[in-house]
Amino acid sequence: MEDLFKTKRDIKIVRLGDEDSKRLTDHLISFKNLVLENEEMYPGIDKWLNNKVLPGLRSLERIAYVGYQDESPVVSAVIKRSNHSKFCHLRIGENFQNIRLGEIFFALMALEVRHCAKEIHFTLPESLWESKKEFFKSFGFDEFAKSGTQYRLFDTELKCSAQFDTVWKAVLEKLPKLMNYFSMGEYSMKNELVLSIKPEFVKTILTGEKRVEIRRKFRKKWIGHRISLYASAPIRALVGEALIKNVVKGKPENIWRNLNFELGCSKEDFDNYTAG
Repeated sequence: MEDLFKTKRDIKIVRLGDEDSKRLTDHLISFKNLVLENEEMYPGIDKWLNNKVLPGLRSLERIAYVGYQDESPVVSAVIKRSNHSKFCHLRIGENFQNIRLGEIFFALMALEVRHCAKEIHFTLPESLWESKKEFFKSFGFDEFAKSGTQYRLFDTELKCSAQFDTVWKAVLEKLPKLMNYFSMGEYSMKNELVLSIKPEFVKTILTGEKRVEIRRKFRKKWIGHRISLYASAPIRALVGEALIKNVVKGKPENIWRNLNFELGCSKEDFDNYTAG
């Protein structure tokens, strides 16, 4: 779970992943309740949620989001990650549909799949396409056809698709303007350095358990700089940032003796990494 974008209307967006699904966090419960409010229009959505979404979160095949105004959940979204990624679900509360949240969620979901997707698709009722087609076209979704599956009652279901490169180009063009409306917590898109770290260690950095990162080589020029944190496979995504307060150089045995409580790893992991 990570806090992501905050809007000028104090809407906070939280990213949900495997830990939320395993622990049934409050954010996941808020997300589930929002999704289930669509039951009348989408009969059987509870089965999709329990049989597809929750297992997908645990396997990291899917990522979900829940957005809050103050403490009230008002936005929910799901994306499925693969070569043919799918924007599975996006619901924005009626009072929040004209503050560019749709754009920020499309950008967020494209960011999630940029290392795996060749194509992105989604389905929607024909009436929504007719009323919002300029929005979808602005992200490169020009092609549509009748969907092979009917999800919603009383409205023809369409499938829209676009090549990822087309969608990504549109996202990059939109991001500068979107940043006037949204901020990613304290995260900056202009950090000079990106650290690639295994997902299990990224989690402990984000929770504050791990305060020291080990590198065989690192330059003191980065002291005082903010760095972007990249979670390596299987997540393969930017997940946050950190401030480098100091760089300490020393023999492995001295580093372990002085800093082991802040390293967030076992002695075996430490010895394997620093061997030689």
